[in-house]
Amino acid sequence: MEIKVLYGTETGNSESLAKEAKVKLTASGFDTEVLDMKDVSAKKLSGFKNVLIITSTWGDGEPPDNAENLYNELKDASGLDFSNLNYAVLALGQSFYEHFCKTGKDFDEWLEKYGAKRILPIQLSDDDFNDIFPEWIQKVQKTFN
Repeated sequence: MEIKVLYGTETGNSESLAKEAKVKLTASGFDTEVLDMKDVSAKKLSGFKNVLIITSTWGDGEPPDNAENLYNELKDASGLDFSNLNYAVLALGQSFYEHFCKTGKDFDEWLEKYGAKRILPIQLSDDDFNDIFPEWIQKVQKTFN
């Protein structure tokens, strides 16, 4: 089974987790590819079957620079069919910000709105992603098996 792991990052944390996800998923027999969100359009995303989104929120609720184009395209992607897409979101943030994990929450909401199937509830990380990630990726592996 093929799984795409997309990351949106400003400081590198989401990218590191995406690469760790690839290692764990590949070891479990999945064909896994890590993609920088800057290289993925909404149209391209709609053609994927299984996607993990790992993203932070930056500034005052904005997406990281590398996720900005995809984020803006997904705001109104109603002309695209996401019904064949299975996805899960790991959102990184810090709860003292007003818009805690907003980018991940928006991706999760929009994908569901456009017909994609959420395989796990969104996982919010309050600066504790190193503690949360192992359990989250294990849930992902069990769900896809």
